[in-house]
Amino acid sequence: MTQPAIGTGRDPTSAKRYRLPGIKREGIAQLSLLETAIWPLKGGPKETATFDTSYAFHAGGEQKAARVSVYAPKGLQSIDEYVLWGLLGICLSRNTSDTTLIATPYWIIKRLGMAIGGFQYDQLRASLERLALVAYQNTAFYNPVTQQHERVTLHFFSSYLPTRGGGGEVDAERAWRIEWSPMFFQMCQATGGTLLFDLDLYRNLSPAARRLFLKLKDRFWRSKRVFLNVDDLTINGLGFSADRPLKKRKFDLVGCIRELLDHKIIELGRGQTDPNDLFIRRGKGLYVVQFHEGEYFRQPLAGRTTSQAQSISDDPLYQPLKTIGLDEAGIRRIFKQHARGLIQRWIKITDTAMHEQPRGFPGFKASPAAFLMDAIQHNRLPPDWIHAHEKERQRAEWDARRGELAAEERALRQQYQTERADALQAHMASAEGQRQFAAVHSAFLEFYRAVEPDRYRETAREAAMGKVEREQFRYPDFSVWLLERHATT
Repeated sequence: MTQPAIGTGRDPTSAKRYRLPGIKREGIAQLSLLETAIWPLKGGPKETATFDTSYAFHAGGEQKAARVSVYAPKGLQSIDEYVLWGLLGICLSRNTSDTTLIATPYWIIKRLGMAIGGFQYDQLRASLERLALVAYQNTAFYNPVTQQHERVTLHFFSSYLPTRGGGGEVDAERAWRIEWSPMFFQMCQATGGTLLFDLDLYRNLSPAARRLFLKLKDRFWRSKRVFLNVDDLTINGLGFSADRPLKKRKFDLVGCIRELLDHKIIELGRGQTDPNDLFIRRGKGLYVVQFHEGEYFRQPLAGRTTSQAQSISDDPLYQPLKTIGLDEAGIRRIFKQHARGLIQRWIKITDTAMHEQPRGFPGFKASPAAFLMDAIQHNRLPPDWIHAHEKERQRAEWDARRGELAAEERALRQQYQTERADALQAHMASAEGQRQFAAVHSAFLEFYRAVEPDRYRETAREAAMGKVEREQFRYPDFSVWLLERHATT
């Protein structure tokens, strides 16, 4: 998208981008993703499962073009961007590098400001599953970490939703787990990589007006007045169909402008009395629209009240711990004394033991709460049965998913698994892989020599290789691999 004109007399280091007048709930959007629409405004799946768009940017004194491809096999709906930016706001406001969110769906819905009801649980589940499948590619993504334009392919997060009795129905009473892509999360944490905004105001806007609000909020940080090409804005920026005539897209854009005027996000310029006065005709079929910063952005700075108002019961781990059986005093104590990652790990293990009856689990000696507290206080290694259960669960999920896939997709997934296995084998055979294996193998060898003397060498080797695969081996997820394959064919 063409860069807006830059106003004068404005401090470029201003914190204007983070101005939050009267905010109660924070949304956080990744700035480079705001350059174009993530998916067509009409929503739903596309025949090709890929949405291609582009935008212009300036680099080295030249105007260049960036091409964007979004792969979403289930399509996207307007609520998905609300969920994505709302979840980012929740996780980044914790001021932690932890990329995992464990919380009940009730807690997530409440924090997002959505109405509570059975429909909302299904809506949230469907949104998370659509977003988890998305792969985003940009040929000139501005990376705030390296401060360079880079060719980037990424996905947002993975979702882990427990089911009832191992079936397909998701259990809305247990904790759900969302794991952000480390690369994407790091970019969102970097200074200058995100846009903070009022999630409640955003929710009250129509889908097209939401996108326009975020685009203008970012640009008003630079200048009080912004000029945008109508054709480029409506198609690439807001996601209107290119098949829709310019006259009708302009009419729809006027509707968005009226919404922003009603909320005082923008205002009419001097001598202007109607939103149509904001359009400037530059030639046949060529229009530019000007936007003037509204009163909303001139309100006094507000603090980040979301995190300030939180109590222990607002923590996403509070309800899962209460369900396990800990009282409030115990929850306060482990929050104060132990790392969050350790607590999350044993919540997942204990919850699995309570609800899924995993093979090999001997049962609770006292209670689930005592089991969890003992494991956390002694920093115990995860038991073998949880690893076996996870592998069995993954195998069952893969078998069920494979049964639903078409023949072509089954062939692609088989190819992906083969290439990933070959890449893992090559990594383990490399000098770096051998070094990583040796670094953890000795510790596992000593541990399993004591607990499984009959087969400790084999068990230690499997555990060490599994740890290297989980923590050191890097290979793209299937959706990212598929997008890269699509781009080269």
